[in-house]
Amino acid sequence: MLGSKARLITITAWLSCVFFILFAVPGVRAADALLQGQPLHQALDHFRNIGLNLVYSTNLVTDDLLVIEQPASDDPVEQAVEILQPHGLTLNEADGVYLVVRKEPDPRLPVATPHAVTPETGPDTGPIKLENLTVSASRYLLFSNSRFYLDQRAIQALPDLGEDPIRSAQRLPGSAAGGLSSRSHFRGGEHNETAIYLNGLKLLDPFHIRDYHSIFSSIDARAISGVEAFTGGFPANYGDQMSGVLLLDTRQPEKPVHTEIGLSVYNTSLLNLGYSADGKIDWLVSARDSNLDVILNEDLGKPDYFDVFGVLGINLSPDHRLTFNALYSDDQVVVITENVPEELELSTSDTQNTHFWISLENQWTPALSSTTTLSYSGLDNLRDAEANDPDRLTALVYDQRDAEILGFQQNWLYEGIADHSLRWGFGLRHENASYDYRSRAEYNGLYAYYPGITNPTESSIQTAPEGNGYSLFLSDRWRITRATGLELGVRWDRQTYTEPDFGNQFSPRISLLHSFGAATEVRFTWGRYYQSQAIQQLQVEDGLSNFFPPQRANHWIAGIQHLFPRGYRLRVEAYLKDYDRLKPRFENLFDPLVLIPELSPDRVGMAPESARVKGIEFTLEYRGSETLDWWASYTWSRATDLIDGVNERRSWDQRHAIQAGLAWRKGPWEVGLAMGVHSGWPTTGLTVVEEDDIYIPVPGPRNAEQLGTFAQFDFRVSREYPVRFGKLSAFFEVTNLSNRQNECCIDYDIDEDDDGNVFLDVAVEHWLPIIPAVGIFWEF
Repeated sequence: MLGSKARLITITAWLSCVFFILFAVPGVRAADALLQGQPLHQALDHFRNIGLNLVYSTNLVTDDLLVIEQPASDDPVEQAVEILQPHGLTLNEADGVYLVVRKEPDPRLPVATPHAVTPETGPDTGPIKLENLTVSASRYLLFSNSRFYLDQRAIQALPDLGEDPIRSAQRLPGSAAGGLSSRSHFRGGEHNETAIYLNGLKLLDPFHIRDYHSIFSSIDARAISGVEAFTGGFPANYGDQMSGVLLLDTRQPEKPVHTEIGLSVYNTSLLNLGYSADGKIDWLVSARDSNLDVILNEDLGKPDYFDVFGVLGINLSPDHRLTFNALYSDDQVVVITENVPEELELSTSDTQNTHFWISLENQWTPALSSTTTLSYSGLDNLRDAEANDPDRLTALVYDQRDAEILGFQQNWLYEGIADHSLRWGFGLRHENASYDYRSRAEYNGLYAYYPGITNPTESSIQTAPEGNGYSLFLSDRWRITRATGLELGVRWDRQTYTEPDFGNQFSPRISLLHSFGAATEVRFTWGRYYQSQAIQQLQVEDGLSNFFPPQRANHWIAGIQHLFPRGYRLRVEAYLKDYDRLKPRFENLFDPLVLIPELSPDRVGMAPESARVKGIEFTLEYRGSETLDWWASYTWSRATDLIDGVNERRSWDQRHAIQAGLAWRKGPWEVGLAMGVHSGWPTTGLTVVEEDDIYIPVPGPRNAEQLGTFAQFDFRVSREYPVRFGKLSAFFEVTNLSNRQNECCIDYDIDEDDDGNVFLDVAVEHWLPIIPAVGIFWEF
C-alpha cells in the first residue's frame, strides 16, 4: 500500500516538474491589442481567445459598454480588471475561472442580481450569491443553461438520453456507466456512493423507474442552471458519501415572465419562471409527464411517470432571503422482459418521492452569513414482480418500503479574517423506515443445480428502523499567498437508527492549490470519507435485516492543469482510493439486467476485506472559438476488491476509457456529437459437468473473463425559429448512432441439437440499441 502511494506521489511530482519547466511562464500575455474604444464584450472575448478562462453574463456586460482607456498592465488578468473598473465591474476567480461580477464596496457582499437591472428593481434584488475560492481537486462544471458559464457551453449541446442532467455526469473522466441507468460509478465506487444535491438539499433517490436501474432522474434539465460535480476529494461540508457529489441549482429568471412548453419523445413539459415588478419575489415551476407509455410497445411494459418542481424566493431585505422548494415525482411503471404467457416476466412499481424544504439565507454583517434549511423527504415504494418460466424459474415478490427524513441544517460562513474563509455547520435528522418484503421461488432445469441454491426458497422480513443522524463540520480556506491556497477541514457524523450503534465517524481533509502564473495550477488533496448505510437501503431482498457499520475510504489525489493560448486547456489527475470496513454486497454473476435480481440463481454475496481504486486521467479541452468547442479525455484505472486474500476486479472495472464531445454553433443551428469507449466490463465464465444425466453448472472464478469493448456514438442537432411570440426550437437526437451491439450480459442454458446432443447454450445480450428522439420547445 505504501509503495503504491509513493509511486503515485513520485509520478505526480515528475508531472509537476515537467509542466512547470514547459509551461510555467508569467501568465498568458495579451499581445499588443488596441482595446480602447472597443465594445467591452469584444475586449473580453479577446482575452478569452488568447487563453484566459474568463466568463461573463450579457446582463452585466451589455452591448453599449465601451473600453474607456487602454490598460497599462502587461498581465491579462490585470488588464481585464482595468477595463472593467470604470463600469463598476471586476473579476472574481473560482477554480481557475475568472467571473465578471459587480464591484461592491465590500467584495464579500452579495454580487450580481440574476435578472436585468431596471429602475423599478434596482441592483440589490435577487438571490444572495457568495463567491468562493475552490481549492479541491476533481471538481468539474458540466454544463450551463444560462449564458453565465460560457466556458461550458459546448457540453450543453451534447446529446443525453431523456434530456437528463444527472446522466451528463457519465461524460466525465473516471465515470463508468453502461448507458441504461442514469446513475454513474465515480472512480471505481458503487453508484450509491454519489450524493445529489438540489438547491442545497441532499435528495433521496431522485430517479424514475428506480426498481429497474433508475433509468431517468426526476430533475428537469431546463429548470437548472447547471451541474457541478466532484468525482472525489470534496470538502468537509459534504459528508456521508465515499465517492462523489453532484450539485444542482435552479436557473434564475432574467425577465419578469418566461415560459417554455416542450413536447418530445420522452415527455411533455412546462416551465415557467419570473419575478415580481419590485424584484422582491421570484419563482420557477417545472412539470413533466412521460410520453414513453404512449410510444413504447405495450409488450415492453408501461413506464408512466411524472414530476413537478417548484421554487418560490422572497427577498425579505437586501440581506435576507427566504426560499420555498418542492420536488415531487410519481411512478406507475410496468416493465416486461418476457411477454410470452408461458414465460412471463414482469414487474410493477408504484413509487412516490417527495421533497419539501425551506431555506433562509442571512447576510448578518459584510463578513458573516448563514444558510438555514428545514426539510422533509419521503419515499413510498411498492414493487410486485413475477416470473413464470416452468423450465427455469417461477417466482413472486412483494416489496413494500417507505422512508421519511425530517432534517435541519445550518451552515455559516465568516470572512472577517484576512485571507481566510471559515465555514462551519451542523445537521440534525430524524429518520424512520418500514419494510415488508416477501418472496418465494422454485428453480427448475439448469437453475435448480446452481451451487448454493435452496430449492424452493422463501423469504419474509418485516422491520421498521427509526433513529437520528447528526453531523458537524469545520473548514478553513486560507489564501496563503496570491498563488497558493490551502483548505483544512474536519467532519463528524453519527447515526442512531442502527443496532448496535456504530459510534462516531471523524473525517479530516486537506487540499492544497498552487498557481504558477495565470496559466498553470497544481492541486493535492487527501481526505477520509465515511458512508453509512442509508435507512432506505436495508438489504431485505437478500435476506438481511441488520445495518452494517459505516464504510470508509481514503482519497489521495494529485492534479495539474495548464491553460494554453487560444482556448486550449490540459488537465491531468492521478488518484488512489483505499476502502476498508466495506459492507457485504450482492451481485449477479452473468446478467445484471435481470428483472428480479435477488431470486436469480447467479446471485452471489461477497464480503470484501478492503478495496482499492487507482487511476490517472488526461483531459484536453478547446474553448477558443465562438462556433466550435470540443473536449476529449482518456482514463487508465483499476478497481479491485480484496476477497479471501485474492484481488478480484470490481464488476464495473474498465482499464481504458475514452470520452469525447464536440459542439458546433452557427446562427440558429447547433450540432452536438459525443463518444464513449471503454474496455469491456468483467464477467464470469460457466461450464457444466454431467453427473447421472444431470447437468450441474460450475461458475468459473468471479470476474476473471471480460466482455467486448463498449463503444457508443451519440448525435444531436437543433435549430431555433423566431416566431411572433418568442421562438421555437426543434431537435433531433440519436443515441448509439451506429447501433453497435455493446455486450452487457450472458444467459446460460442447456439445449439440445437436432441430433440429440446436449450442449451449453450461451446467449450474449446487449446494452441499448439505436434510439432516435425528436422534440420541440416553444419559449416566450
